[in-house]
Amino acid sequence: MIRRRLMGSLAALLLVAGAAAAAEHDFRTLILLHVIKREALFFSGRTGSWTAVRLDSGEQVLKTGADGAVAVVLTSRRAIGFSALLGRVDEVPVPQEEGLEAFRVSGDVASVLTRRRALGFSA
Repeated sequence: MIRRRLMGSLAALLLVAGAAAAAEHDFRTLILLHVIKREALFFSGRTGSWTAVRLDSGEQVLKTGADGAVAVVLTSRRAIGFSALLGRVDEVPVPQEEGLEAFRVSGDVASVLTRRRALGFSA
């Protein structure tokens, strides 16, 4: 009986210790973003695949951000959002005359605010 209680206590202790060790690591980051001269490259940790979006001649990268499972690249012509959960890209034209007011990527959501509208991307 004492041995059974001791084994139960030991198992519970190991379970708690394992959960605490797992909590120390951030397993939520599922995305990588690289912008090179003519491409935005997105990697999804969920699908294990890369997605490339070609940047047009003269298109300038203004802002980039990645967190959790979403990434956004804002250029002089468009906003490019990527969901690591879906492994999918979404693009929205953003003319320069709209002007950038705010840009934020946090967790699984991102926003791009211009003088005319608010754009949202989610994982």
